[in-house]
Amino acid sequence: MSPRTVPSTARRWAAAGAGSALLAVTAAGIAAASLHGPLAAPLELGIPAASVPAGDFVAECPRDVRLPAGTAAESGATDPDFAAGSDSARTAVRATVLSDVAARIPGAALTRADGTAIRRISPALPEGHAAQEAATSEEGLSGLSAVSVSGIDEARAAVLRVQPLGGLKSQAGMVRSYLAGDGDLAGLAVSRCQDPANEQWLVGASTLVGRTALLIVSNPSPSASSVDVELFGAEGQVEAGALRGIALAPGESTSIVLAGVAAGEPALGVRIASAGAPVTAVIQQSVLRGLTAGGIDFIEPGARPSQSQVVPGVAVQSAAATGKLTDQRGYADAAPELHVAVPGRQDAVLRVRAFGPAGEVPLPGGGAATAAAGTTARIALDALPVGDYTIAVEADQPVAAGVRLVRGTAGERPVDAAWASSGERLGSQHLLMVPELAVSRIAFGAPEGAAEISLRPVAADGTIGAARTLSTAAGTTAVQDVRDLGAGTVAVLVGAGGDPVYAAQVLTAGASGVSSIGVPPATGGRRDVAVEIGH
Repeated sequence: MSPRTVPSTARRWAAAGAGSALLAVTAAGIAAASLHGPLAAPLELGIPAASVPAGDFVAECPRDVRLPAGTAAESGATDPDFAAGSDSARTAVRATVLSDVAARIPGAALTRADGTAIRRISPALPEGHAAQEAATSEEGLSGLSAVSVSGIDEARAAVLRVQPLGGLKSQAGMVRSYLAGDGDLAGLAVSRCQDPANEQWLVGASTLVGRTALLIVSNPSPSASSVDVELFGAEGQVEAGALRGIALAPGESTSIVLAGVAAGEPALGVRIASAGAPVTAVIQQSVLRGLTAGGIDFIEPGARPSQSQVVPGVAVQSAAATGKLTDQRGYADAAPELHVAVPGRQDAVLRVRAFGPAGEVPLPGGGAATAAAGTTARIALDALPVGDYTIAVEADQPVAAGVRLVRGTAGERPVDAAWASSGERLGSQHLLMVPELAVSRIAFGAPEGAAEISLRPVAADGTIGAARTLSTAAGTTAVQDVRDLGAGTVAVLVGAGGDPVYAAQVLTAGASGVSSIGVPPATGGRRDVAVEIGH
């Protein structure tokens, strides 16, 4: 079986047979009861649930960083021409596939969006064998192992597809790293390759002069999708009829220069909703101040709007360094800043709190603010001392949130920028990919209470190390340097217990490179789907 194979015809016939059998048994029971007189009370059958095995694991990385060029880019049309923004740029894609508890490695392949092969990671298991539920290997042993590939120099979008095992979706991950030391796109940009979804929120894109926000929406699914894009700016929701009903065929993507439809916005909240197939979405954000590069990063989807948002992995440099930057002409946005999008029709009253390694750090005004309905508000964080923080936002209306980070110093030295997205509470097991070309540290924020985190390093040869425990006190942020987990660590299995804890990777390179990526969701398994039986 190829990793792209859908459930077989035999499975569909089996499901149909099960439904027919259920009809026959139900009819026979009612007939038998009628022979002995009327039923004492109506028989409550309800709607039966059919167990549907999980499909392939699918994750997509955006294409390498490129500079929009030509009149199409200036007009904001989709699919503009692109040009390289650096002569020294390097890119690397890394992927890891985890076994099941019986140490079976599922079939996995890395392809381009059009389905052409990049790399076969592991051979597909026979379909019958893969469908079996197994707790031990053929030798009677149980345990986890992995297979990884690194250093893949692929400029185009990459899709990872992994075969399910035992009716459960396999656990895997992929990450793209970009690093350049010169040109308009100098800096570090890292993307955690995404699972497709039907609704996504990206917060913080800037379309001011010299800032380029390129929205990339892709459909890695085998069926078509229709996409709507909504934008929330400083003065309210942006009307953009051209961003409604964008048709994406299987394997197709589109790129939209957001300045063409929402120019002059210091921070945008972007909602992507798809009907039909789920899609992936990312914003390539770059800054150019005159002839000086000011940073490059991917803005990734965060948590959906709610009255509570948590943004982990907020790295703040010294206030002195930031002050020297912002004192320069054109550098007003070279400072850490919280962005809050309010998609509803009522203003949101906000309470913002910052939790560092030693506990909560007070914000000016007690962190109180109001964000107008339909807008994306900005709240300065440059008063925070140097350190790693978790930013918590409480609101009386649903909001989405993200934080802009900046790393660099004044003068002729380069400056880089990054965007941290809000996250979800950690669960029992997540697979964090460790990016190449950068130094990684994992920041864990526990805004409500104490938590314990389990960390198991995954080595390049597929071995999984012993668990290490990291404790986080209530209202603090704890940091784990990935280098301390062992040389050659390509991924980390992370689990959490206790009160809610959130996490993100903070990535650095050289004197100024910075990026931040969130934690992928825990992999889901078999689903129960309600099946209505009619006539």
